[in-house]
Amino acid sequence: MSNTQTITNYAQELCNTLNSKLAADTDIHYSICWGNKFHRISRWHKESDYSHVRVDEGNRVFCFIDQKTGDVLAPKGWNRRAKGVRFNILNDSSRTDLFNAKEVA
Repeated sequence: MSNTQTITNYAQELCNTLNSKLAADTDIHYSICWGNKFHRISRWHKESDYSHVRVDEGNRVFCFIDQKTGDVLAPKGWNRRAKGVRFNILNDSSRTDLFNAKEVA
């Protein structure tokens, strides 16, 4: 399996882990937005309209994942990444820390 496919699988697993930590009665869920270079893991209201990206207080980015290296970066905004790698999704211990993190900062 290629690194890109492995990174995509781990990104989906991260979304599933984040969603499983949410209370059952909440209207929030995490999903992946695919880009050219980075996956964006973001939080949405379940009834959000995905045809238009409206950035408001309820829609927040959890992290960005580099599709080639697996580096995880903190968000600086909806389309911007903070400097410095926080985790690497291909590294077992780093991935475990990421899956247990409340936020990537």
